[in-house]
Amino acid sequence: MQYIRYGMVVIAILIPFSGVSQQAEFIWEPEFSYSWKHSDRLAFNSKTTLFNSIQNLDNSSSIEHIETAFSFAYNLTVRMKAGGGYLYRLTTPLENEQGYEHRLMQQAAFVSFIGDRRLSHRFRTEQRFRSSSYVNRWRYRLSYDFPLEGERLDPGEWYMILSNELLSSFNSDNFEGENRINAGMGWLFNSKRKLEINLEYRAQDFFTGDALGHVFLIATSFYLNR
Repeated sequence: MQYIRYGMVVIAILIPFSGVSQQAEFIWEPEFSYSWKHSDRLAFNSKTTLFNSIQNLDNSSSIEHIETAFSFAYNLTVRMKAGGGYLYRLTTPLENEQGYEHRLMQQAAFVSFIGDRRLSHRFRTEQRFRSSSYVNRWRYRLSYDFPLEGERLDPGEWYMILSNELLSSFNSDNFEGENRINAGMGWLFNSKRKLEINLEYRAQDFFTGDALGHVFLIATSFYLNR
């Protein structure tokens, strides 16, 4: 019954956006992430992600882009860390005309508490060098995850993930905003492996004067730690 209750929470979060589903884009995002520690304070991560258009799964244009990233994080204190990384994105990889993006990232993250509830905060800045333009982007994400049984997460247990992220993209010619609402569940196999399935709604093109863009995304992520 507890799993059903939390599943209803996820549905309740996404119901308000169902009215725009006819004009929306639907994406499946599989991801593989591998992390390892260099020391108690310094850790590294590499990941590969595909963006697949669900509407076009039957043709070569279904893969909208593929990206791979490398990043690091350094623990400044028990509750705060800083880091950065590099990402390369190849758009329409199966088409004759391909675009690309080189992205540099800098970020800081910390945790705070409301009672015994642990909240995670992440600030990130990005410089996006695209084949067609250059764009800066600022991001802030607030997230909360918790086990579905008991007070602590143990191997073999499910947990729930909730987050909201605000983004602003700009250059000398344009400025636009975006909001991403995410709800999902994860399964902790052990200290080295976990699987997450997330449903995400993205409202795009704020402040541009155009109609809002709507994206519904299903993300399946597998995490492996060394």
